Amino acid sequence: MGICREVIYSIPSKPEYFYTKFDAYINNKNIKNNVKLEARLLNIKGDHSCQIKLKIFTNREKTASKTGGTTELSNVDKESETMSFQKFFVMEYYFEKEQPIEFIISGSIKAKVQTCLPNIMGSRGQIFKKAVEGTDNVILEIKGFSLEKEIIEILNFNIKMYGDLDRKGITYEIMALENEEKNQLLYRSEGIKAFKTDKEIDFILCSIPNIYISRNGNYKDSQVCISFDDAMHKRNLGNYKGALSSLVNETTTVNLKENVFAKITIKAIKNYSFIDYLRGGMQINFTVAIDFTASNGAPNNEKSYHFLGSEKTQYEIAIKSCGDIVAKYDFDQKFPAFGFGGKFNKNPVTSHCFPLNNNPDDPEIKGIDGILEAYRKVLINTELYGPTYFHYIIDNLNNIVKKEIQEKKNIYNILMILTDGYIDDMEETTNSLVEASFLPISVIIIGIGDSDFGNMNTLDADEVPLYDKYGRKADRDLVQFVPFKDFKNDGQKLAEQVLEEVPRQIVEYYQHQNIPPGEPIMDLEIE
Repeated sequence: MGICREVIYSIPSKPEYFYTKFDAYINNKNIKNNVKLEARLLNIKGDHSCQIKLKIFTNREKTASKTGGTTELSNVDKESETMSFQKFFVMEYYFEKEQPIEFIISGSIKAKVQTCLPNIMGSRGQIFKKAVEGTDNVILEIKGFSLEKEIIEILNFNIKMYGDLDRKGITYEIMALENEEKNQLLYRSEGIKAFKTDKEIDFILCSIPNIYISRNGNYKDSQVCISFDDAMHKRNLGNYKGALSSLVNETTTVNLKENVFAKITIKAIKNYSFIDYLRGGMQINFTVAIDFTASNGAPNNEKSYHFLGSEKTQYEIAIKSCGDIVAKYDFDQKFPAFGFGGKFNKNPVTSHCFPLNNNPDDPEIKGIDGILEAYRKVLINTELYGPTYFHYIIDNLNNIVKKEIQEKKNIYNILMILTDGYIDDMEETTNSLVEASFLPISVIIIGIGDSDFGNMNTLDADEVPLYDKYGRKADRDLVQFVPFKDFKNDGQKLAEQVLEEVPRQIVEYYQHQNIPPGEPIMDLEIE
């Protein structure tokens, strides 16, 4: 095998992609989707002609706004009692933002309808309906659609190496071979330190949009080079060079130098967006877990993170800020809520997973405000204690989700854990998170107070992936850790930071499991 490029002997601590258009999608950053909103007026009696203007508020207080466009003037179809519009609205959509908007109806019907973009995108089938006040049962209907259809497929590169692995920095690179003179570097892996005891090493999954490899519109006709390096010893170990078609949906073993082998598996996954899964009936469940350990301080102490004064606690601010956004995607508005690390109802034994509503058979609470009310009641009747264990809460959710999968429920779960510091079950929690990475689960950890949250950054796994006690690597990055102190004066910014990775995590789960969106479920309830 010939070397197809100059070897670069750096050891990156994390993977690097070498293109920019889809950086947000690939590199765990904020994911923006452009959405199309189509408007109709329903149940119109008599002759009417109207147009609709979209006002986009640029802050939560709705004191600043910009125009989102205006439809043409349209007439009612008397037979169907419907008024349709050819012109539609286009907005940038962010899962993690509230994005309040207002539809202004003018003409023979004059009215205003306020909502927010998540209410539309989180509705069943992404069809939002609301009665227009001041009219004779006129209904405003808004349909949401994704405009992001540029990528046809994602190529997932799963690469493992085995053999003589006693090396300090093993890396690989992927290049698209455009012609004899010009090649395009697409990806450089993280550097892995391997030891004699390692029988096999597994790199982080690499996902590349097919448009970066396609030749003549068909990526399978393209030529690639996957080159492997022992970076510490400045040696190239060899490469695969050939047609991509030989690798797709197959596992190929490549004999490298110095008794080292590579296994290359590429799966071509049709690219669906987060919005596609929402439209396909995916429901998002939101679960809250609150730290009741003694390190928070007694609730009657003004310095306690649980102090029951006139001001909201940090726990309450975080739950309200994040919960109000996620709740818009939960159809039944019921949320399981748990505590851990306290002696619930003065029980002499510490509980590491107790329902805030004191109902183990049905821990769901109606509404985010209902969770806050239950939280305050529990504080009065619970002795803060310890130690701090996460894995009971995560294992409980893992078991629930496995049952949901067996029942073929289309549910994705977001678990928000609020804690004031160090945990005492790091190994068990890591094992539980690796298990959860193969399930439709995202875990948000919010650090309350000023403690050392070093182990939370480890669980976040942005730099180094998680491995369980059996050496199994997490299937994807499912944890986002955010310290509350960085955003305690701005609940909106806290929510944006906490939730921004969720759409990517959701898409990654379904892609890794090769699950397409379901058929839209049309729920025609009127708000």
